[in-house]
Amino acid sequence: MAEAGSNRAEILARLPVRADEDPFVVGIGGFYRRWFNLIDDLQLLIDTVAKIKSTEDEDWVPVWSEVAARYEKQGDALLARRDREGARKAYIQAKTYYSLARFPSPYWSGSTICPPTMSPIKAQSYENYLRCFQKATALYPIRTEVIKVRRDGMEATGYLRLPKGASKANPVPAVLVMCGADMYKEDREKYADGAMNEGMAALVVDAPGTGQTTFPHAPESVVAWQAALDVLAARPEIDGNRIGAFGVSRGGLWVMRLAAHDKRIKGLISCAPGGVGFWGTPEDRAEWRKVALERARTNWFGPRGSRPPLKEMTEDEQRREFLRWSLKDNDLLKNLTMPMFLVNGKIDHLTPIGNLYLLLESGPPDGRVARVYADDGHIAAKNEREWGPAAWRWLRGVLTQGMKPAAKPAASKAKPKKKAVVKKKAPVKKKAGKKKAIKKAATKK
Repeated sequence: MAEAGSNRAEILARLPVRADEDPFVVGIGGFYRRWFNLIDDLQLLIDTVAKIKSTEDEDWVPVWSEVAARYEKQGDALLARRDREGARKAYIQAKTYYSLARFPSPYWSGSTICPPTMSPIKAQSYENYLRCFQKATALYPIRTEVIKVRRDGMEATGYLRLPKGASKANPVPAVLVMCGADMYKEDREKYADGAMNEGMAALVVDAPGTGQTTFPHAPESVVAWQAALDVLAARPEIDGNRIGAFGVSRGGLWVMRLAAHDKRIKGLISCAPGGVGFWGTPEDRAEWRKVALERARTNWFGPRGSRPPLKEMTEDEQRREFLRWSLKDNDLLKNLTMPMFLVNGKIDHLTPIGNLYLLLESGPPDGRVARVYADDGHIAAKNEREWGPAAWRWLRGVLTQGMKPAAKPAASKAKPKKKAVVKKKAPVKKKAGKKKAIKKAATKK
């Protein structure tokens, strides 16, 4: 197993750009974009993909689980030698490969690519995934607190981390990190690190319909995220007036929906947001339906022989689903007045880039920052090492200074220059007399 970051830039540079969900090809913007910034050794990922025979559980789960088990064993050995940091990193890699093994389950709200319940081997990979994450967080220098978010008889599980020094006497800003369709809170802890590095608390919660939650995937489940805001606002170590939100892909959709419903969001980062209200051309819509059908045809992540009959979505069905979520058509765009950092790759086959531009065409004339990468696809994963730190610095500026910060490097912490002391000259009597004369003349008039 190669060292972290080994040849990463070279590997990314030679990968093909793939605007699709083909799990047999590693490409920029393609299926494996989800894990690019979680995996240390990209060559190992490529080599493992070459061993995949199908996405059915019997072929898919063992290949990824074998790599994960090796990393977990490595973590155990490092921990036995008291190398806590080395062990933590190994457990994170084990968790990430188990993430591939359990993908995209558990998904509870109906999907064209997986069954609502997991097979025994898929369920075991999910348990292994949770276990390795727990092993890693036990070695993290800052405590990770398990949080239960509840509303209307439903529940979601999240993880809360507070930066060093946060207290009732020193409350800190906080960020709600929102998960998407198939990457869960254990995968999104990387983004919690981004918030923590900027001195902000982070709460990561499984999205409705996924992971450890009973909230369904539906527009009205925005209440789950509002309940998460309640949790943050109630903590004495957190300043309830300085809360932001972060989301990628479907998480980006949830960020927009939450911000449109709840004014407690004072600033947000949204990557590849959908559901804003971009309907596109008839040709666009036909292409999106084609992509969805192709994904359902080639990617079935369930037991062998369990794939349901294929059914292509009609444009009427597409329109009905679109209207359920569209902020524009539900007259919610007008509520989005807070500062935003928007980012995506231009070659996006899942959430059309038009949604991002629609956000730039609406709202106040300032406060919106956007970055579109022409060489990247959905979620701009290839370029995340650039936009990620920039976005977190930006959000910290918004939440701590109540401003729309300019693009200044946060690293420049130079001491402010002392103001030059200017000695005041004694007033010239002649000029002063002139002024008095003018004043008298004005009075006479």
